[in-house]
Amino acid sequence: MVYFNCSQCGTGLRKNQVETHMNQCRSRTFSCIDCQKDFKNDEYKSHVKCLTESERYESKNFVAKQNKGDVKQNAWFEKVLKAVESFRGSPKAKSLLEKLQDYPNVPRKKAKFFNFVRNSFRSYNVSDSQLEEIWGVIESFDKADKPQNGQNNSNQTNGNNNNLKRKLEENENDENESISQQKKQLNKNLTESSENKNTQENVEPDSKEFDWQQFILNECNKQDNKSISLEKLEKKIYKKYKKFKSDEVDDSADDLEKFKKKLNKKLKKMAYIFSIIDQDSKTIVKIA
Repeated sequence: MVYFNCSQCGTGLRKNQVETHMNQCRSRTFSCIDCQKDFKNDEYKSHVKCLTESERYESKNFVAKQNKGDVKQNAWFEKVLKAVESFRGSPKAKSLLEKLQDYPNVPRKKAKFFNFVRNSFRSYNVSDSQLEEIWGVIESFDKADKPQNGQNNSNQTNGNNNNLKRKLEENENDENESISQQKKQLNKNLTESSENKNTQENVEPDSKEFDWQQFILNECNKQDNKSISLEKLEKKIYKKYKKFKSDEVDDSADDLEKFKKKLNKKLKKMAYIFSIIDQDSKTIVKIA
């Protein structure tokens, strides 16, 4: 995050506070706290990254090490800036997209991106349609930089496998080993479920523990859009849960209430797999 000083009153400001302060203080010049460079009017908006402490205080022969996470984030932010220039959608969605220019740390994952925008711009009453509109434009630039898949199913499968392998290799230094392993397992489950949908829909895992993730994945994959209402999901999973825990669970209201709380808790823990959204007065669970 870049910080600025007002040249008129000396107030320290985060980048997203400069515009408001400019209207209050009437100052038109702000200096970066780290590099001491002055910016007039809207010039500060282009200043998205500055000196690190190592570059500022270490020797003149200092050589910065390139961080893979920074490289990917900078490339993603460039796509956000391109989207701002080319956007031709609704005025409100465009206004939100322009605000993102002040946030170089905007997330690269769809679910996290949606949550970030909702939390950052609560006063805008952001709707799901506006988020989809913004995400679609940014994603179009992201897809344009990736290799196109082949026309036949064999080439498409090979392309998907190569893309998955490349993504996993890039994320090894950004995510801990536990999450990486979970994502590998998730992609394996999704691939198997897609290829063997007719034979896997009713298969129950042979395990001493109830496999929440696999059962929820199976129910989502049965739907054309990979999503299902929470109410419907509760009923379907509860039937399997009662069968699995036949010695412990019956049809009592207390057992059902405990099950619902446990299901919601599991969904929150697996937020990197499943998204929970409100749509048409219903709560929807979908594969992220």
